[in-house]
Amino acid sequence: MKSILLILVLLFSSCKGQEKGVTKDRKSKFADQLELIESDNYSGSDEEELIVVTDMKTLQKFYSNLNRTRKPGLPVPQIDFSKELLIIYCAGKRQNFFEPKLFIEKETESNLVVRVIDKGHDKTSTSIITPFSVYKLPLTQKEITLK
Repeated sequence: MKSILLILVLLFSSCKGQEKGVTKDRKSKFADQLELIESDNYSGSDEEELIVVTDMKTLQKFYSNLNRTRKPGLPVPQIDFSKELLIIYCAGKRQNFFEPKLFIEKETESNLVVRVIDKGHDKTSTSIITPFSVYKLPLTQKEITLK
């Protein structure tokens, strides 16, 4: 009897289910659903920009510009735009190695604020790159802004 009681006490004291529930409530519901689809070091864009893609025509236009100098080109991702949208972040001209990573910093009723962090490694190089990242997100009517 004492061993069963001891096992139950240990089981309940080590349970972290309640902690996970509390931290998830504070996060944006989109934070865990921002999924990286593709990233590379050449976007063809010299300026930093955030593109929200909600239709196949815009996506194909981006990939046609991207694939102008690539043989073979990158395949266009197949996305169901009735359920999802894409966020494309072009970092502009950068020197050395730069790997942008997007995350949702804040969510309001009408807005999603996206922030960029550099997940790159310290590499010494003199090459100029124009990195980009493509992220998939569930469809929303909220305005997406870059901070």
